[in-house]
Amino acid sequence: MTDCGDFVNSDDEEDVDDLEENAEPLLLYFQQPFYYPICIGNVLAQRYRIEHKLGHGGFSTVWMAHDIVTKKDVALKITILARGTADPESTMHNEIRQRVRDTSKLLLSRETFSLPSPKGRHRVLVFPLRGPSLHSCFASMSMADRMSAAKQVLQALDCLHDANIVHRDLNDKNTMCGIVPLDAYDIKMKYQYLGRPKKIPLQTPDGMQGELVRPVMVPPSLLTKSFYLGDFGLAMNAGTSANYKPQSPSAWCAPERLHNTDPSSASDMWSYMCLFTELYLGTLPWSIYGDVLPGMVKVLGPLPQTWSGSYHQPTRIDASWYDPKKQPEHTLEAMIARARPNISPTERAHVLSFMRKGFSYNPQHRMTAAQLLCNVSFQAVMRVYSA
Repeated sequence: MTDCGDFVNSDDEEDVDDLEENAEPLLLYFQQPFYYPICIGNVLAQRYRIEHKLGHGGFSTVWMAHDIVTKKDVALKITILARGTADPESTMHNEIRQRVRDTSKLLLSRETFSLPSPKGRHRVLVFPLRGPSLHSCFASMSMADRMSAAKQVLQALDCLHDANIVHRDLNDKNTMCGIVPLDAYDIKMKYQYLGRPKKIPLQTPDGMQGELVRPVMVPPSLLTKSFYLGDFGLAMNAGTSANYKPQSPSAWCAPERLHNTDPSSASDMWSYMCLFTELYLGTLPWSIYGDVLPGMVKVLGPLPQTWSGSYHQPTRIDASWYDPKKQPEHTLEAMIARARPNISPTERAHVLSFMRKGFSYNPQHRMTAAQLLCNVSFQAVMRVYSA
């Protein structure tokens, strides 16, 4: 009999609270956008045996499964209820495979299938198994590993941009760590490494059985030195107009996208600089909560006057954001000095040099991924942490 983890005792409030805090919202199994209910031990498409929960997003849940045909572990991304027959994410994965010269650092699906439910169908994308996102583990990583991650993600982004594809959703939750293969182990040994699934049973009004499962916590000893760029659900061809231009979460969004400008490779580079800053300083340059523009202005100074009147939320606009007389309250230089007081003046100057270019309000003044990889200051910083 397959080991399917442990149900949480409803009397243990601490365990229940922990599970509900880290799992997807239970309510979304009962109302739109309708997650697909899954139980540990389910076998999907007569091939993929569900063994653990990896995580969730606004449009999917992600599960660790064992492919009983190839004897390999995989990740299954099970989307919310599909709208129509189009599958833009799978289509983009195929585009990337055909056009991108090096996909070794891009997390692409191997195949897709669908699952029926009383309300319609849910798409399933099959991926090679990877570890947790940088969001969940970078705080415990060494600076050498953080800078290696920064370089590998930049290389992946360069390959994507070289094929004229804009990611459009780059953030620390869409960049994944590698994981040591566990394919050869039985489920008992896997649970010794990963912990046993903790779960609560659920049943939808349509009678479908499922479980709310706490996502796995991968121990640092299982993480590798490889990093991957994933989640291409919003990726598009460069030069394409988007119906909705801002990026969520807005803390990663290039400011021009908040002012009615389409996503571009330059806006990806702004998001990348946010990722680099988080890895290097331990935090983003501005708060992840609420409107992001006040925080940007406090650090970088006033926005271009020509943008005034084009903010995507007109009722929340602040005229002072565009006042050329306004001075930044906190500077990048002060931020670096405060977060990394022990680095050399030379290293500080190098980091400040390319961060200023990456956080230029003018998209045309930002370096491309290829240019940043070749940038003398960027290379100097990478050398400091590669010894």
